Amino acid sequence: MSETQLYQTVPLQSGKLAQIAHYTEQEIDMYRGNPLIECLPPILSQEEAFDQLSYEPNYDPKERELSSHFRYHGLMGMTRFFQPVRQHLDLQDRFSRFIRHGYTGRNPLAKNHTEVLNEFHKGLLEGKAIKDIPDIRSFASSFTLMGYSGIGKTTAIERILSLYPQMIVHKDPMNVIQIVWLKLNCPHDGSLKSLCMDFFSKIDNLIGTNYFEKYGKPRNSISSMITRMGQISRLHCIGALIIDEIQHLLTSKDNGSEKMMNFFVTLVNEIGIPVMMIGTMKARTVLQRDFRQARRGSGQGDMVWQQMERNDDWDILIESMWEYQWTNNFTELTSEINDTLYEESQGIVDIAVKLFVLSQGRAIRTSQEKITPALIRKVAKEELRLVQPMLRALKSGLISEIEKYEDIIPMDVEDYLKEQMPQIDLKAKIQAKKEAHEERRQEKELSIIEHVVSSLISLDYDPVKAEKTVMKVLKELKNPTKQEVVKRAMELLDEKPKKKVSKNKSTNKLQKLVEKGKKKRFSAYDSLYHDGYIKNPMKELAV
Repeated sequence: MSETQLYQTVPLQSGKLAQIAHYTEQEIDMYRGNPLIECLPPILSQEEAFDQLSYEPNYDPKERELSSHFRYHGLMGMTRFFQPVRQHLDLQDRFSRFIRHGYTGRNPLAKNHTEVLNEFHKGLLEGKAIKDIPDIRSFASSFTLMGYSGIGKTTAIERILSLYPQMIVHKDPMNVIQIVWLKLNCPHDGSLKSLCMDFFSKIDNLIGTNYFEKYGKPRNSISSMITRMGQISRLHCIGALIIDEIQHLLTSKDNGSEKMMNFFVTLVNEIGIPVMMIGTMKARTVLQRDFRQARRGSGQGDMVWQQMERNDDWDILIESMWEYQWTNNFTELTSEINDTLYEESQGIVDIAVKLFVLSQGRAIRTSQEKITPALIRKVAKEELRLVQPMLRALKSGLISEIEKYEDIIPMDVEDYLKEQMPQIDLKAKIQAKKEAHEERRQEKELSIIEHVVSSLISLDYDPVKAEKTVMKVLKELKNPTKQEVVKRAMELLDEKPKKKVSKNKSTNKLQKLVEKGKKKRFSAYDSLYHDGYIKNPMKELAV
């Protein structure tokens, strides 16, 4: 089948596009014959994952020659830069196993799949809890990803999720919309009901259903919501549920965190939905206390991401990023610059990238047009004030200090650049106006010079002296008219004997008239016109 056929899409009631299922025979025996697995993208090697996870902004080195406001637009593209390192490739491997393993117990072609849905419906009618519904066999697992804010957890999982179509439409041998993954944010108040409501809303937004209207209103009880979530998850074959910002459970009241964790246990153990949780290190105490019972023998394990070490991974990341420069002068990456970036970011990738971008923005704005270690340190101090306490804690290496600042979020570099751009644009606009004004002034001055010098030459003043005198008058007078310049220039020239262009004067009658007119400050044209030797062409030729 061609690539075009392989990735055909169809619009859903929501208006979103879903991929039409294309089934590929699996190499792993336990994956064979399961359409929910056979329609997924191929299992990637490390090399393939590296290529597909990478995101490099479009860039042309010639853009360094553009005006500053254009280069700021280029800088914004760097905010999406993503260079995978070993921990990202490890996460991609785990997620690939995680989602496929969860589907092994939910083959829609198997007899028990329909039976389970029927049991759910029957249980709802009888008011039974999920755990009392028989024949639900779970192969699902769970794992957690914890790390400091800005370490790149959310960005990494979103890049990995982008490798999978979120919705796949199956038409034969079954008719179902498969939701491969669903990502929710843990409510700020740790409310379980809010999370359930968000679940229904997200499903409706994806496929155009009205589950929120039916089951997600505040009047519905939490227990009924959870049961309906189980039914919907089975019906739409949700492959994985990702819960981000799990540390918000710490703010919940009335044993809210315990209820939420029990809910996740139910999703994994009873409903069979793999659950991945992402949070800062603050979530560790909740997860270790309340989520142990959800552990299953999947072999995925939990991941803890701390700042990067100053090793080959770091060097590869910085070297890849360093090519994207929009300053007029390209700065070579030196060991000193690399060390400075690490020191000021403490190995937090998000901060390192933003420092690189902000330093370029500062270099462009100040016309320095070059990145230096001193500039990076200055930008870190002035533009990343909010994260300085966290960075100092990381430098200290004391866990007690680090835990105080785990939820500090680095500034949004795009907002910063947007704030700076109007200043840059205004500066460029003012400069352009100044240049245009100066150009018009010079053109006006040149026009006056040409006109006045030409008039003086026609009156037989020496051309060189006439030009020098006019230039002198222009410096002397402020915004003079041509008539004012002619008058003042003649006054200065008449202070000295006039040097005529020709010493041999004609004695004919016309010449005498011109000479006579000069004494009255008439031009040759005006003298001859006054005495009737020439006529006004506009009057003579007028019809």
